[in-house]
Amino acid sequence: MRSAKLFFIFAGVLFVYAQLSFAQDAPKDQLFIVREEVAKVDMWDKYESTSKQWVEMMTEGGLNLPYVRASQQDDAHYLYLIPINSYADIDKFQGIFGSAVEKAGKDKWAKFLVENESSIVTHKDYVVRWSADYSYVPQKPRLTRDESPFIHWMYFHYKLEKRKEVMEVLKEWKKLYENKNINNGYSIWLVEMGLDNDMIVLTEYFKDGADFYTAQKEDNALMEAEAMALWNKMAPLLVDVKNKYGNRRPDLSYIKK
Repeated sequence: MRSAKLFFIFAGVLFVYAQLSFAQDAPKDQLFIVREEVAKVDMWDKYESTSKQWVEMMTEGGLNLPYVRASQQDDAHYLYLIPINSYADIDKFQGIFGSAVEKAGKDKWAKFLVENESSIVTHKDYVVRWSADYSYVPQKPRLTRDESPFIHWMYFHYKLEKRKEVMEVLKEWKKLYENKNINNGYSIWLVEMGLDNDMIVLTEYFKDGADFYTAQKEDNALMEAEAMALWNKMAPLLVDVKNKYGNRRPDLSYIKK
């Protein structure tokens, strides 16, 4: 995507691999290339319009990827996720994107790059893994993907020497959610390459901000003392926690026809 997207394409955190609504299928780990872009606030409209042009050009060029899922955080960070089977798939990106650009028109692409990148502060690419072991997928999710456009990201930085303990607590959190039959799921993203190696990202999905706060209150009421005990166990292992909020952006996403 964009110039570098010919080679590397966060929801974040991501951004954003659905809640795996199809709970009947046993989920498996999934690798993603993530492209994170920061739009210039004074050129936000231009970034939006040119990003939509990118979708149009890739559709016209028949981009040979299953999908590129977009999400937007409130601080003008945009995350674009592409699923990959292995790191070997990254080597194919130049040819895949090059072919789409060729079909869409090189002159059109060159003009697009100038307009789009002039509206961007910076961008970066990295690899994350959606973890089936640590993510929680309800047997009967309260919301479908289409019903949950609002995203809450939590970025956890932990003490490197405490990674084993952190992962053990994450398994305990998942077990608690399973035991209480919580119907709101969450995704855990493990950094593979390109971001801080002491970071884990959690994402969860809701109808909107009000639904987020209501659901959190209801879920916490079901877990009460157990949740507090786990947090007291987790907190000493962490360096900091950052929360971000935003939305899925299907209008900036690409799906192969």
